[in-house]
Amino acid sequence: MHPHDFTVLTMPERFAAVGDKHAGLADHAFGIEPLLELAERQAVDAGLGDMPYPPDYPMMPGEPMRVQPSRARKPAGDDA
Repeated sequence: MHPHDFTVLTMPERFAAVGDKHAGLADHAFGIEPLLELAERQAVDAGLGDMPYPPDYPMMPGEPMRVQPSRARKPAGDDA
């Protein structure tokens, strides 16, 4: 099977043959508490904490400027 085999035109026939495999999936409510506990364990116990935002990616040697040249900050005293 290939993902392109599943289209709006082919799925009605598949549903008729095998049924809806996802039927009832939304009938089960799950709490977010286990995820919050995992986040707390990772932040406190493992010392991982949150990622900085915006992320800090140091510039690599030879990397071009990350801003448009017209927006680049000019050195102090450079009025040209």
